[in-house]
Amino acid sequence: MAFPPLVTVLLLTYRHEHFIAAAVRAVLAQTYRPLEIVILEDASPDGTWEAIARELAHHHGRDDVRVIRNPRNLGFRRNTIRGLEESHGEFVVRVAGDDIAARELVERMVDVWQSDNVSLVTVNASYIDAQSKSLNRIHCHPAAQCDESFETLARDGVNTACFGVAMGFERALYDEFGWAPEYMQASDIIMPFDAYLAKGVRFIREPLVRYRAHDHNLSFSLAAERATDPVDKLIAEEHIFYLHLAHALFMDDELARLRASDPERFGPIAERIGPLLAIQKTETARKLVRARIALREFGVTRMARPSAS
Repeated sequence: MAFPPLVTVLLLTYRHEHFIAAAVRAVLAQTYRPLEIVILEDASPDGTWEAIARELAHHHGRDDVRVIRNPRNLGFRRNTIRGLEESHGEFVVRVAGDDIAARELVERMVDVWQSDNVSLVTVNASYIDAQSKSLNRIHCHPAAQCDESFETLARDGVNTACFGVAMGFERALYDEFGWAPEYMQASDIIMPFDAYLAKGVRFIREPLVRYRAHDHNLSFSLAAERATDPVDKLIAEEHIFYLHLAHALFMDDELARLRASDPERFGPIAERIGPLLAIQKTETARKLVRARIALREFGVTRMARPSAS
């Protein structure tokens, strides 16, 4: 029987002093072996580093764990790339220092990756608050239709699988396509796009992560949902539309480049996906302009602040 592949878990953390111990315990409890765990502490100004050290002191003898403390803050993209450069797993699972992974997370992702022969796997998640209390919410309810098709991503700019709470991918995917430019901000959209161009994507409907919604990690979509002030809601939506338009333009350019470099491989995909990207660009541009007009009616001309992620 062939040996199981080495899997890398990248635990990315920044300003997670109150959450990182639970995240570390969850990663150390993973049932899959062989495992390489790399914790990347991104120069947090709080006590995140000390909290990691205290938790690891309770787990003597673990030779599969390495902690990297950046001397200065790199940000999500560069911190992830450093983790990839410092690790060796054939399959990489990226998790956040404020979430809690189920013990079988890695094992389930590897099973799907191997059985379905895909490039990327994402999972469902239940939501918790800063005190780890359930918010009675699931990313995609298991009884609902969880659309993970490439066509939906191309047409709408997102699908169910574009959920980066826990993302597992072949190292070969990164080797071929690299990491999206920093201005993209949302790797959980571009990486699935690349994976569809490679061998495909699968979404596991079982909630295998407890995703923590708190003040420091609220996405623009959650911010738009929670906003009670119409201006705050419009500002969040405006930035969402801008990001989706930027992603659509990037996808379109990338698809044209790949088609020109390898028409036999990417030509049929471009024929199928290109028209859907055109729809996304048009519809998203309309939404962006309408949001800008609505903001001006409120007397607002400022742009939304960049996402912290």
